Amino acid sequence: MHQTNLIDRANYMIPRWHFEMLHDFARNAAIEAAIASSDVGGKIVVEIGTEAGLPALLFAKYGAKRVFTCEVNEQIANVARKIIQKNNFQDRIVVISKSSRQAIVDSDLPSAPDIIFTETLDCGVVGEGYETIARDVRQIAGPGTIVMPDRIQQFGFLCADETAFERNSVFNQCGFDFSMFNTFSEKSYFPVNQMVHDPIRISSLILLKIFDYMNPSTSDVVDHKILICRSGLCHGITSYFDAYFGKFLVTSRGLTSHWAAAFHPLREPMLVESGQYYQLRVDKTGLIELNRPGFDLRITHK
Repeated sequence: MHQTNLIDRANYMIPRWHFEMLHDFARNAAIEAAIASSDVGGKIVVEIGTEAGLPALLFAKYGAKRVFTCEVNEQIANVARKIIQKNNFQDRIVVISKSSRQAIVDSDLPSAPDIIFTETLDCGVVGEGYETIARDVRQIAGPGTIVMPDRIQQFGFLCADETAFERNSVFNQCGFDFSMFNTFSEKSYFPVNQMVHDPIRISSLILLKIFDYMNPSTSDVVDHKILICRSGLCHGITSYFDAYFGKFLVTSRGLTSHWAAAFHPLREPMLVESGQYYQLRVDKTGLIELNRPGFDLRITHK
């Protein structure tokens, strides 16, 4: 019984979103279409983030000579190997139970592969180690290496969303002051279920950031001048992303996506006025800051 409980606990450590991702038809179809159209026959592929092995299997299916794929979670890596063997592609796919950083240090990955593929994206893009993975991509990429996705665009709008904000903060309960517990609140962003998330949009939709694995941003922060279209109390930003695999799109938009929306809370809700411009600052972690009119706006175009 004790051993069974240990196994059960280990299984619970695997996030349930892996199953949701594998059932995300639009995401899977876009990735397959991108791989099928990329002339992968005879090519050497490096993948960062094996998960269950679907992209690696697709590269092998469409003719890749060799796929080296990294998975930091050893449990998942072991199961991915079994899935790959069950589908008879073990001769062309090598699963490496390491982070891409460690695999590079240990010389497990080829330099200048034909293709580098990664879909290590959470709802706010950066939470699964985007910056580290981008450095790894640049380290092993050659002049002719194709990186997939070639760019990621993050969009967002200021919103009134008391429900989402309160999920991340606590003040008075049963007559007691619990505000010190907000030390543990998420400062950058957290996922919100798109099926029940119903924010009130109080600004236009704007392009927050563009991510490019091969061309890192020279600034840790991006400033925007954003127009308020509805007066009220602003609690933060709701954001989503579009990842472009060539002409094929994988997106966290909409109710069919397995990704949640991302909610970026302000430190404190702010009253905003329709027709006024505000300064919105977004740092590399997704942390936001909103300032009232009159500040010196330094707009960074990405």
